[in-house]
Amino acid sequence: MSWETIFTSNIGPDDAAAYGRLVRNLRDVQDRFASMSFDRAAVDALSADLEQWREKLDALTGPESEQVNGRVTSLPVRGHAMVPELRVTSAGGGRVDGTVTFGRWFMGGGMAVHGGAVALLFDEALGILASVSTKAITRTAYLHTDFRALTPIDVELQVAAWVDRIEGRKIFLRGEIRHGSVVCAEADGMFLRLLPEQGLGRRTDTP
Repeated sequence: MSWETIFTSNIGPDDAAAYGRLVRNLRDVQDRFASMSFDRAAVDALSADLEQWREKLDALTGPESEQVNGRVTSLPVRGHAMVPELRVTSAGGGRVDGTVTFGRWFMGGGMAVHGGAVALLFDEALGILASVSTKAITRTAYLHTDFRALTPIDVELQVAAWVDRIEGRKIFLRGEIRHGSVVCAEADGMFLRLLPEQGLGRRTDTP
């Protein structure tokens, strides 16, 4: 499996747009779920609805090579429903710039983004840049995040990621998130280009 294949689904433009609407609706539901006050009737009704949808989705469960989530290249973050929606505004020359708005779903407390969500965004942005820059499958070797200021939710933030240097199979990258002139967080990471015989790499559940 090539690096392009693991990030690309073979669905057409109309189906990709339909899936994009589904992901947007899911994100909206997550934000409202995270901010709701308790109402027992609403909780019981929503739980029953989700049980029905879980059963419907069980019938569609398939192998990684057939899943759509995270593999629709025409959508922000490839339509990956777990990842904050980074919208790329420019890319090239070993650099990506974009914007992101973290919704209530990603709040840690005090109307600020959870630190794990910040690291998740950096891992996505730097990881994809590493794979695109080397045209190979890469894995995160380390990712160091410095939290410089609280990262606010519900406001548009500026995101940048760039390749610092490449040493053999090692790709060193850096990134930052800004709110205007304020640097909210910085990251530096090293990603490792896998060898062809490694495929997608060794998982902990494989011998």
